[in-house]
Amino acid sequence: MFGQDCGLNPDEINVDRSDRMITHIICDMGGVLVQLQWSERVSNLLGRAVPLDELHQLWIQARSTVDFESGRLTFDEFANAFIMEFGLTLSPAMVQQEFLEFVQAPMAGYEAVIRQLQQSYHVSLLSNTNAAHYAKLRDRYSFYAPFDCVFLSHQIGLMKPDPAIFEHVLQALDIAPAAAAFFDDGARNVEAAKNVGLQAYQVYSPSEVMERVKTFATP
Repeated sequence: MFGQDCGLNPDEINVDRSDRMITHIICDMGGVLVQLQWSERVSNLLGRAVPLDELHQLWIQARSTVDFESGRLTFDEFANAFIMEFGLTLSPAMVQQEFLEFVQAPMAGYEAVIRQLQQSYHVSLLSNTNAAHYAKLRDRYSFYAPFDCVFLSHQIGLMKPDPAIFEHVLQALDIAPAAAAFFDDGARNVEAAKNVGLQAYQVYSPSEVMERVKTFATP
């Protein structure tokens, strides 16, 4: 189920809010479950090398990317805004072509890991993304099908590391922060989740998620 309504109600979730045992797994998408060419493609667009740490910061500060991944711009509007913001001489079509290649195929074994986790946990996806990347992963790979709930920034109107997006997810799932383990490749997102009270970990693959979860007490 997607976005703000996961089809859940309090009668369907039996979580003791005083219990610190993890019952919910929340995973990021790109860099954790989906392969990225993010740094390479942005470097191509900007005409300079953009390290991953700088890229994470740029993405949550640039007006064009924030507006697109918060659902306030169409793909065409984003391409034009991105060109203007960074003073590029590229065509909007070229920006869109490169942008679509940021996200590649799902990482090997991601669905098997999700299915295995679901034997003991409720599993959600929480991603900063946009309508273009969402459609590519949906139409080409049916990527979202395995998850119990899907929370996407462009549908919610909020982006990580804003604490409000984590609070939104917790409210939708009707759980206390300590009942959730969050996995992301971005250090700022992990720190923000911890500050809200989630148990959060920086990882870079489905296998790393599984290895960490194996250390948890079973619900």
